[in-house]
Amino acid sequence: MMKAAVVRDFSTGPHYEGNFLAPIPEASMTKIEVTASALSNVARSVASGQHYSVQHTSLPVVPGIDGVGILPSGQKVYFVSQAGGAMAAEIAVKNGDWVSLAGKTDDAKIAGMMNPAMSSWMALHYRTEFKAGHKVMILGASGNAGKLALQIAKRLGAAEIIAVARDHGHLDDLYELGATQIVSLSDDAATIATNLASVGENVDMVLDYLWGDVTASALTAIIPARADANQLLTWVNIGSVVGPTTALPAASLRAVNLRLVGSGFGPVKMAQLLSLLQGIADAEVAQPFVFEVRREALTDIAQVWTEKTSERIVFVL
Repeated sequence: MMKAAVVRDFSTGPHYEGNFLAPIPEASMTKIEVTASALSNVARSVASGQHYSVQHTSLPVVPGIDGVGILPSGQKVYFVSQAGGAMAAEIAVKNGDWVSLAGKTDDAKIAGMMNPAMSSWMALHYRTEFKAGHKVMILGASGNAGKLALQIAKRLGAAEIIAVARDHGHLDDLYELGATQIVSLSDDAATIATNLASVGENVDMVLDYLWGDVTASALTAIIPARADANQLLTWVNIGSVVGPTTALPAASLRAVNLRLVGSGFGPVKMAQLLSLLQGIADAEVAQPFVFEVRREALTDIAQVWTEKTSERIVFVL
């Protein structure tokens, strides 16, 4: 038996249980002792019964798709579990679906950081033709993933990094993370359009965590201002914080060399995903990223689960 966050009713969310049946791994799986697991949007979706992975799964279920833990050999790893079950003392994971964590690492930080870091790491390594010296714009730079995107773009050699975000009183902090210019989305519409046109005239790619009306307005401002219509502008949709759809100006597809791509886990094979994750883990060991997490005990999951917060919550076991 083990301690776990357990969902027995999709309408009520997970609750802590101290004597939940521990997993019995099949021959193709390895049991991992979990030390930390982050509260992600996917975890919330699983706990509410809305995620595709639980549509044909009977209750009870344990949410959590990733985390940090210890292999039977004693090796510390960051693991990924397509079947869920990470918010528990033990989990059975498909053999090899993990990356090694060398050196001194903070379990909670790694558990909270890897998924948001993966968004920009994947976009710049796998979904675009990014090269050192490119100019990158980040829409939604003040969120957890956006702040990591600033740092990752800087480490990979971006010549300029334009941070676009709403001003909650801490926009200047983004300069310390790698931003070379900042556009506030809290200004009036005319000022925002003017600023976006100015910084976007020769940007090489946009990492877009916002979508919705913000993307439509940004495209409308930037496309007519492009200094060279032949210069490739790669626009990468990573998230949709503002809205799931956007009004794409038809002229933007004809007026300049614009490429629209998406970056997510769907088209990525597990071997590629693990390779990218190992790169992030190694980068963290070489030079730790600036990233804050809020540590919570698994016993408090029912109370924490319903909170509305921008903090990256990690449950520690």
